[in-house]
Amino acid sequence: MIEVRTCARLHLGLLDNNGEQGRLYGSIGLAINQPHLVLKADSADRLLTEGQESDRVAEYARRFIGHYGAPSGARLNLETGIPSHVGLGSGTQIAMAVGTALAALAGLRLSPREIALAVGRGMRSGIGIATFQRGGFVLDGGHRLLSGLPAPAEIDGLAGRMEKNSIPPVLFRHPVPKSWYFVTVIPKADKGFSGEKENIAFRQLPPAPAQLVEKSSRLLLMKMLPALVEKDAVGFGQALTDIQRMIGDFFASVQGGRFSNSLSEEMIRFMLDWGALGAGQSSWGPAVYGLVDGKMQALRLVKEVNVLLDSLGGGEIFCVQPQNRGAQVRKHA
Repeated sequence: MIEVRTCARLHLGLLDNNGEQGRLYGSIGLAINQPHLVLKADSADRLLTEGQESDRVAEYARRFIGHYGAPSGARLNLETGIPSHVGLGSGTQIAMAVGTALAALAGLRLSPREIALAVGRGMRSGIGIATFQRGGFVLDGGHRLLSGLPAPAEIDGLAGRMEKNSIPPVLFRHPVPKSWYFVTVIPKADKGFSGEKENIAFRQLPPAPAQLVEKSSRLLLMKMLPALVEKDAVGFGQALTDIQRMIGDFFASVQGGRFSNSLSEEMIRFMLDWGALGAGQSSWGPAVYGLVDGKMQALRLVKEVNVLLDSLGGGEIFCVQPQNRGAQVRKHA
């Protein structure tokens, strides 16, 4: 039997929706130690799925087997899952776990890139693939645009020029201090965009202004990354909040505001008011997070957020730390 354990991630933003420099997207994010996923796999004469999200597990398994022609069958059981379509990267983690388990059953030595391509992940962001591999904070370089084609007037046209069968390269990976806690909240609100809804949203977006991309990239390069390396939680949080606000304003035309819903926006504002050093929305939300330095500060913020969350209809809250290692794969007799 093969057991794969992996964790959620926070997606902190897509950096370049402009494309003038020959690449599109580029993203930042980090792995967190919960919620987590546990997938178990055994050999079988046909494909069998059980446990949580069996339909998604089966779909990724069919893609992998269709691509590599092996294994001939498997029994897959998703014992523990990450909440789906809330911004924590459940789809990529399920896909990578399934592909990794099937590769092990078939005796195939495959890289994370090969697995991701087989199961159809990494179309925009490479953060989930990179955190599955090594954890930590990750910056990816987006997708290369093919030259020699007419310049399109919208993001969807730019996406059509992306190099095929590519996974965004990891430009920077660094461990995140264990003293940094991310109070992560999933309010009871509409789930974030995924699948065709996400595709439609990107088709409706115009290219980002060059000035916006340049400003967010400068914040990343000259404030966020140095702060991470120097373990400066205050500087990191300031850069994070500013980048989130700029990116959120760009996506407002398709998600209805700076953040995906009023509950998430209120949570972010509340956490900043109660001492979070930085805060934002993960991917399309509704999951949001607040950064604090130290366990006592984190528990204090959790207590206050819980009161607000209950008054707004409830939801889930996780007091999480960074996960600085990748997925664990074990073989059991």
